Amino acid sequence: MSVEQNEAKAKAKAAKKAHKDASAQQRPQASTSSAASHANPTSRRKPNAPPTAAQPGTTPASIAPAQAAQTPLNLFLHLDPPRSARTLAKSNASDKDYVHPAVVRLASQYADFKIVGANARAIAMLEAFKLVIQSYQPPAGTALFRHLPTHLSPQITHLVRARPLAVSMGNAIRWLKWEINQVGPDMPDEQAKAMLCERIDHFIRDRIHLAGQVIQTHALDKINDGDVILTYARSSLVEQILLTAWRSGKRFSVICVDSRPMLEGRHLLQRLVDHHIPATYVLIPSMSTVLSSVSLVLLGTSALLSDGAMFARAGTATVALLSKSAGKPVVCCCETYKFSDRIMLDSIVGNEMASPLAVWPASARSQDSLVDPPPAQHQTFVPPNEHLSVLNLLYDVSRPEDITCVVTEAAIIPVQSVPLILREFKPIMQS
Repeated sequence: MSVEQNEAKAKAKAAKKAHKDASAQQRPQASTSSAASHANPTSRRKPNAPPTAAQPGTTPASIAPAQAAQTPLNLFLHLDPPRSARTLAKSNASDKDYVHPAVVRLASQYADFKIVGANARAIAMLEAFKLVIQSYQPPAGTALFRHLPTHLSPQITHLVRARPLAVSMGNAIRWLKWEINQVGPDMPDEQAKAMLCERIDHFIRDRIHLAGQVIQTHALDKINDGDVILTYARSSLVEQILLTAWRSGKRFSVICVDSRPMLEGRHLLQRLVDHHIPATYVLIPSMSTVLSSVSLVLLGTSALLSDGAMFARAGTATVALLSKSAGKPVVCCCETYKFSDRIMLDSIVGNEMASPLAVWPASARSQDSLVDPPPAQHQTFVPPNEHLSVLNLLYDVSRPEDITCVVTEAAIIPVQSVPLILREFKPIMQS
């Protein structure tokens, strides 16, 4: 017999012996677990049976992971949790990069939702960047157009800590960086800063204010005397359209559909009542009862995606779907600087989480009341029950087929023409 054959037989015998030893070690453990199951019959259950309920005041380790795996909030673990102004102040104190005081103040206002809306947030950000640019001095021997983007990065990062950037803000930032790159290396710093501040003023004037005025003119053609116009939450653009149409002599009534927890429609309702416009206020569960009398649906949006879908305040998708199902024309009003080349098939991948206290305030746990809860910016949400999960999403995505047309400063277009606007009318945006 050869040496190779002897070595092979020896290896086979060693492997068989090791297998027997491992089996012998496993038998006592199996018998122990079997005895324990006979001693405690409740530990034996069918594979598909629900887990054993925990005793009051206890949370067994074997049950807690299973419950954690089944919570619906696991779908949104990729979203950043909301931060309060106090948390931002602590993070800014520990940050090594310099953040301008105007940006610190603006981030605090974002976190406390004192500035809301795509237009308002974009304008406030650009105004803060003007102050940053005016007080900026490039290091010696460094060109402004090369160092200024680096100086703006911690300012942008601090704003993102407060709230994720809206599409309008992201487009404005890309535009500003492109304008900085247009500064010549031979241009004096003071002249370059003055030019950039002037360009920011032009952007706010042309792409937001004047664009809104043109959209108001286009939208007037959609409003007739005697119309019943339905709108949802509060859009600054839709608000200006309604006020402009009323001032032009057209007579109509408005149905303001709203939803908790933000109840933004109340602010729109107050504006309409102040201008003596007939208005009706309903919450979104009652929308179907008034939909039969509606002749036109006007909706604003935070962003318009490249497939024509609206990325807007949570509840907009429901309003658009119900209106389209009832045969009502759904008109989206949006400036072109809010157009995005992204496509979102759902509201899970990209969204923003707000504080659970807005949905389940502290007063609801102590007084069983949801009426006018106290401010909760600096409170920490503690669920009253370990089985309770509270989710507060700010946005949803409306289906393109639910939108009849889009009113922009370029023209009134169908949703299928959004890619054309992105390609031809959108300003230069560097990715």
